Amino acid sequence: MTLAAPRLAALAPVLALALSLAPGCGGAPNPPNSPELYNNTVLSELGDMISTYNLQHKKPPQGVKDLAVFAESLPTGLGAARRGDAVVLWGVAPVEPGSSGAEGQEILAYLKEAPESGGGVLTRDLQVKSLTADEFKAAPKAAGKIEDVSKAGKKKGG
Repeated sequence: MTLAAPRLAALAPVLALALSLAPGCGGAPNPPNSPELYNNTVLSELGDMISTYNLQHKKPPQGVKDLAVFAESLPTGLGAARRGDAVVLWGVAPVEPGSSGAEGQEILAYLKEAPESGGGVLTRDLQVKSLTADEFKAAPKAAGKIEDVSKAGKKKGG
């Protein structure tokens, strides 16, 4: 019996690899490196940053500069906001996930193509959804301000 444990321990990595490569039921909802997975990651990371900042500072972030502390841990969402690939309605606090109020359904952030072509949005209750362009136009938006990222981070006079 004492020899079985070391042999089993030696086989564990092989078994883990075999199980990860084995076909399963259903499959992944988004293949690795798919645009959908990237878009969901952008919005999820933005939600995590906004929520964490709000908890730590007792106020919502006012612009992309406020989220700079997350550059290493959540680079995808922050990079998209800096480039303007994702639009955030700044100065609006998220609400408790799962809250039943109408404010939870207000759009807090969205992918830049969402207003024209449809796409991913992040609601104030930190849910990521995909909306058509018509659904986006009809959806309530949080009363925040949109930052002009072309000017963010640039010094005045230079």
